[in-house]
Amino acid sequence: MKNPAWERLLLALIGLKLGLALVGVVSASPYVVDANGATTLSSLMLVLPLCAYALGGTLLWLGGRGDRRAVHLGIFFLLLATSFSNRPLLRLVASDSGLLGMAALWLSSVHVDAFLPYFFWRFAGEFPASPLSFRTRRIADGGALASLAIGAALFALELGCLVRNLLARPGAPLDSIAPPKPSFAYYSVVLTLAMLALAFLLWRARTATEADGGRIRLFVAGLAGMAPFLLFVLMDVIANVFDRSIALPVPIYLLLFLLFSSVPFTTGYAVLVHRALNIRLIARRALQYALARYSAIALAVVPLLALGAYLYTSREESLETIFSGRRLLLLGSAVVVGAAALRYRRTLLDAIDRQYFREQYDARRILTLLVERIRAMSSSADLSGLLAREVDLALHPEGISLMSFDPRSGLLADPRNRNRRLDASSELAKLVGDASDPLEVDLEDARLPLARLPEKERHWLVDSGFRLIVPILARDGSLLGLIGLGEKKSGLPFLKEDRQLLHAIASSAAWVLELEQSQSMGSRRSWPDTPGTGTPAAVADEEDTPTSAELAKECPNCGRLFRPFTVFCATCSRRLEPSHVPYVLPGKFRFERRIGTGGMGVVYRGADLALGRPVAVKTLRRVSPEDAMRLRREARTAAAVSHRHLAPVYGMETWQGTPMLVMELLEGGTLAQRIEKGRLDPAETVEMGIAIAEALEQLHAADILHRDIKPSNIGYTRDGVPKLMDFGIARVMFDLRRDTLAVPPDEEPEDSVLSPPTSLWHGTPTAGTASNQLVGTLGYLSPEALDGKPADTSFDLWSLSIVLYECLLGRKIFSGGDMHNLMMRIRHGRVPEFSQVLPALEGTLGELFRSALHRTQSRRPASASELKRRLAAARLRL
Repeated sequence: MKNPAWERLLLALIGLKLGLALVGVVSASPYVVDANGATTLSSLMLVLPLCAYALGGTLLWLGGRGDRRAVHLGIFFLLLATSFSNRPLLRLVASDSGLLGMAALWLSSVHVDAFLPYFFWRFAGEFPASPLSFRTRRIADGGALASLAIGAALFALELGCLVRNLLARPGAPLDSIAPPKPSFAYYSVVLTLAMLALAFLLWRARTATEADGGRIRLFVAGLAGMAPFLLFVLMDVIANVFDRSIALPVPIYLLLFLLFSSVPFTTGYAVLVHRALNIRLIARRALQYALARYSAIALAVVPLLALGAYLYTSREESLETIFSGRRLLLLGSAVVVGAAALRYRRTLLDAIDRQYFREQYDARRILTLLVERIRAMSSSADLSGLLAREVDLALHPEGISLMSFDPRSGLLADPRNRNRRLDASSELAKLVGDASDPLEVDLEDARLPLARLPEKERHWLVDSGFRLIVPILARDGSLLGLIGLGEKKSGLPFLKEDRQLLHAIASSAAWVLELEQSQSMGSRRSWPDTPGTGTPAAVADEEDTPTSAELAKECPNCGRLFRPFTVFCATCSRRLEPSHVPYVLPGKFRFERRIGTGGMGVVYRGADLALGRPVAVKTLRRVSPEDAMRLRREARTAAAVSHRHLAPVYGMETWQGTPMLVMELLEGGTLAQRIEKGRLDPAETVEMGIAIAEALEQLHAADILHRDIKPSNIGYTRDGVPKLMDFGIARVMFDLRRDTLAVPPDEEPEDSVLSPPTSLWHGTPTAGTASNQLVGTLGYLSPEALDGKPADTSFDLWSLSIVLYECLLGRKIFSGGDMHNLMMRIRHGRVPEFSQVLPALEGTLGELFRSALHRTQSRRPASASELKRRLAAARLRL
């Protein structure tokens, strides 16, 4: 996540201020405290929150770069740390250290903590991850904007005081130029805004789902530990205005201070152990490992150091006094614990290493043995099976494939036929052949050489799903093959040791492939050649086979798919046409027949070759290789959400630039097909609405908006259970930031999904026409969506309400006619009056639909759970 320019400048100031403050902490001169700076605590005690919040904020900011909530909380912690940095900075100013003192003077006057409430409001508006209602979003945005404006004004005001002092007293000693402590107004405003943000966060925590509620409440409780101390400081500031002070007993004051200083540790525990925030796995594991390892070291060192310190401080006492009573028991325990930990420290540290890096330990053992076992293989097919089994056991990649060079065809091919072949003369093959070390596959990183390959070859990389490519080179340096590995299932990267072991495996595999090639070339001389080419006839036919032969043949009438060489449909005797998908996606799925067509692509019935289950495969619009990789990641996120009324997403595959979403096959048809047969019974409509509202509740809790709810996206199982399909897909296509043209007049608008520009995603609508800036299906878009407002849960609730209304009407509400007029009707919420079109149901459902489809957003249900409650109440009346 890239921070705005002003935030990066602010972070630079924070870094300079905290870095120079640490220099002031270790400085030799005494602390300088102004007249208003008296405190119950010693100056050294104030170093505790400075270090605690600086360390906690740095870890959150660095470890959570993919989670904006962690970044905002990290900056908030860093700003809190700067509040305790002024005294160490004034220490440097008093020492008159030349340029260092001048820098300390400037930085002590730069009160960046004025922006502290802004980042806390930003965090409070995004945590927990459950989507906000319209009113709650307005409160969060209003608090953040007000805090930003007030913080900027206070920052400029305090900085202006320093400039005025410098101009008024040129050449004066630095400590005399230092501006006074910020005023009552400064502290009262900053602390009040921060306390309001904390109150808002506590209020929001109640919306956490049951599954996440425990860890979220633990995290928020940790943050709430700062409230008593901040509240006391705020009350003390107010009391000082009236020349009074609030005196607390020293133990209570110290307790509040220590509770405040413990917040980074308690919240860190919730993040590391309970995963309250999306801190990257590597950073989380590294912190856990460091904590365990240094705890083990401390177990050995601390008791012995304590023993030594006790003996030193008691050196004036007699031995009888030192080793008497309870002291003897404590000293003996310290000696036993320290000596045992010291004696077995290596065993303990090894156990910790194995606990936290078990995968590396097991992988090293398995892959080392594999190097020896490879030489016993006699063919590339046997070698491929051995590699797939053992490397999967060691590293757990999502996929692994051996591609060996066939000198007869000039292709790199997978002996197990799980990947498409690759031309050995391609740029990709040349790049792999020139590499001595494994190549990382990250097409979004323009610095890597693989990202500069031709588009066709980058599509090949995406189709194969490779994350790491290990070249297999002959003794003369020519390319014998490659080993491709998918991303690790754990999400961890391939480490340096992994790459070294894979390189050793490739060297052993080269011996097997080189021997097989020499035997193949020796037997080639006895084959009959194709006239004038010197190539075996069978091989020539294979080489001359066009790429389109890999595509299936499809019947335009019944939609069945056949092998590439088939001419006529076996069912209806129609002549077949080339399809847009292969008959078999190598090693994964077999396509059987076309079962539907929509605006995003075509839906096929298929069979999972590995699990033997029927699946639905939806082909999406062709995208670039980089976008295809992002689609895979987004589909993995959607696949992690499960609910009884959500059609499961099994995964995402690609084929020559065409993404394919693999989903559960719903054999009961779609809601659109049922509506075509006539109106639905009111009770059935309400039951279906409750089911889909429950599904939306689960999606919204996972921070996923559907964005394309319509009858054709609600399917039924064979037993009649309704399920919401394509969840996350509109969001995935939306994230590609592609603009599309408006729907042509001769097409049905509900069969299209339109993608918006980046500006709309960030909530800054452009002045262009809405028809080419929207995502979703026109007839089911809310008025706010057409107005270009930022997407929220209300978009899905409006779409579902329209779908339920159409179930009762038996027809579409917004369809036909001129598109401009249609959009104007939606914008103004011109929905058919319920009492006129469905007078028989007015008493039971009229008020429900009038509120759910009200022109004013604040009059509608604020969440999926509220819509579900209203539907449940209507079910009782029915």
